Amino acid sequence: MVIDRNVTMIFQGSQLIEKARPEKGFFIKSKKRYFSQKDDKWHTKFSWEPVTVSDLWVDETDRKCQMHFVVYRSSGSIEQVDQPISRQRYTLFGSYKLDAHRVDLIDKVLRENRTGLRIRKWTATEMLHLKVTKRLLDELRGNAEKCGQNLSQYCTTILSGKHPRAAFSPEEVELLRDLKKERADVLFMFNAMIEEVAHLSAEQRMKLVINGRSYDWWREHLITALEFFDRMRDKVLNMGD
Repeated sequence: MVIDRNVTMIFQGSQLIEKARPEKGFFIKSKKRYFSQKDDKWHTKFSWEPVTVSDLWVDETDRKCQMHFVVYRSSGSIEQVDQPISRQRYTLFGSYKLDAHRVDLIDKVLRENRTGLRIRKWTATEMLHLKVTKRLLDELRGNAEKCGQNLSQYCTTILSGKHPRAAFSPEEVELLRDLKKERADVLFMFNAMIEEVAHLSAEQRMKLVINGRSYDWWREHLITALEFFDRMRDKVLNMGD
């Protein structure tokens, strides 16, 4: 597998997830058909194989945008998984400042394309038994309820070194939804403007105006608006940390 080293952004996929979403990892989903003598029927069994993704990048070839994964399997084999993405997501991937947002975008692409490669949570297989005082137990239960988690989820989060935050109120959830929609609208407008002038000559671009304002003015205005949306979103998401 040869990577075009002219690609400006290449990530180590598994390391990216471990840093941003340590509770998750890359897996390959597979299915196997088997016949059961109990009911004399064929059944399908799904399994998830944990894999390591090394190089992960996006590129554009012949006006087609793709996301690429170099996958190392437990058998020792190496394969490259290529997934088509929209131009909007291609732009988003490079513009994100937080790795967590980039991981969430990768997850969405893999889910929507229904590929065998997926991001999912690690399965808890080990048991941990602790004796605590009733006072501490009551405190843990109360904090878990405030965070909208059950006791096991809350304790696991604490033991992972994270700081659970209080669950969003309905009003805060609605605010985030409105903020997400407004940002998407502004980004759509921004991308449409770039597409509009992409094939114009320098002279034609100079003549392009929007309500008396130059294209550059609108470009800077929209970039500023997008940065504001990101700061506001991050501020709300980090409340309580």
